[in-house]
Amino acid sequence: MFGKLLKKDLSRNMRWLWILFVATLGIAILGRGCKELGASILLFKILGIFFDSVFYALLVNVVLQPFLRNFLNFTKSLYGDESYLTHTLPVTKNQIINAKFVTALIEMALGFSVMVVSILIMFWTPTMFDSLALLLSFVIVGQFSIGGLFVLFVTLVVVEFVMFLSIIFFSIVVAYRAKEKRVLKTFLLTAGMAFASIIVLFIVILIVLTLNGVALTSATVTLTSTALYSVLVTGIVVYFVISVLFYCLAKKIFNRGVNVD
Repeated sequence: MFGKLLKKDLSRNMRWLWILFVATLGIAILGRGCKELGASILLFKILGIFFDSVFYALLVNVVLQPFLRNFLNFTKSLYGDESYLTHTLPVTKNQIINAKFVTALIEMALGFSVMVVSILIMFWTPTMFDSLALLLSFVIVGQFSIGGLFVLFVTLVVVEFVMFLSIIFFSIVVAYRAKEKRVLKTFLLTAGMAFASIIVLFIVILIVLTLNGVALTSATVTLTSTALYSVLVTGIVVYFVISVLFYCLAKKIFNRGVNVD
């Protein structure tokens, strides 16, 4: 039954998301083609400017839409008009909320994958990573892999989105146990928990930087490659732990009962 729940949630969102994903990749290909031809043909140069603006708008949506649609569907299917149908299905509450989380993870992973592939299509050159490495070498001391940093940075952003989604799901589950001001309580809980999580990460990163020999009280801070790797890995670990924490709390509270009045 879990598989059917997952399939239903995925099919609901992907009916529109796959159009967004394909459109983003298509615009990236057209934009890249116009950039290449625009060097010698004015018409393609003008078209390239147009496709650039469309590309950036799609790029933002390809990351945000899976995130937004999942927490909106979470509220609608568990506490909105569809809630009575959802809660009468022959499944456990754990299966219901697990399906929501897995659906969100799959769709957000697809969104970020499309984003990365689209950027590479649009801007890839044989010297792209070399140019980035040269730019970073002015602020980072020591040897580093631009590919490794890129993977860690993208992973950090993805896990950060997962953390915020977990916090939102937790806030919805808590706020909707009440009968009044549910949306306001969801917003306040989300803002408070997100702020607390960021403060925790900030404190942990300060400790990690200090352990890596970074003089935080100095007028000029020198960031070593080892310190940078440590910060990125620390951010991933902290965000992951917070995500799991709020996911487990959301499940625990959700299992206590749901107020759909």
